[in-house]
Amino acid sequence: MSSNPQDQNNNNKKTITIRGVDSDLYNRVVNLSRQSGKTVGEIMNQAMSTFLGLAGKAGEKIDDAVSKARETGRAFIEGFNEAKKDVVIISDVEVLEANKNEITSLGKPVLFRNIKKLVLEDIDEPTLDRYIDSIVSVDELVIPRSLNKFKVLQKCKFVKRITQVP
Repeated sequence: MSSNPQDQNNNNKKTITIRGVDSDLYNRVVNLSRQSGKTVGEIMNQAMSTFLGLAGKAGEKIDDAVSKARETGRAFIEGFNEAKKDVVIISDVEVLEANKNEITSLGKPVLFRNIKKLVLEDIDEPTLDRYIDSIVSVDELVIPRSLNKFKVLQKCKFVKRITQVP
């Protein structure tokens, strides 16, 4: 048995023929492959892995998986468009605690994205309205009890849980 991870990875790959593939879609994958420097196989593996991840458990309907894929695509486009805004983007953090002074000192609205746990300390409604643009893809959002959850939710997309602390 090989101890080289590359050899082990190649053992899981094989040549497969798939009938009924739309030629326009295939050509788009080939073009994407050329532009990205990846192989067609790598692009297809990533696409299938993403789709199956969205499909979730085996019993989920294909229509539900397609709907999730569309929503994820929309979220990607929205994220791309948000990058064009005049905001400070804070993203890809496990745990972040931010207070009113830190946020307001940036001088422009903040977009929080892809954070496992975001704790907004001592944030009041005027600060929320003026300095927090949006909160996207956060697993747990912790806010002061003084904030109206529904006002906060208006700035949220893909937030799994909101908790309030005194």
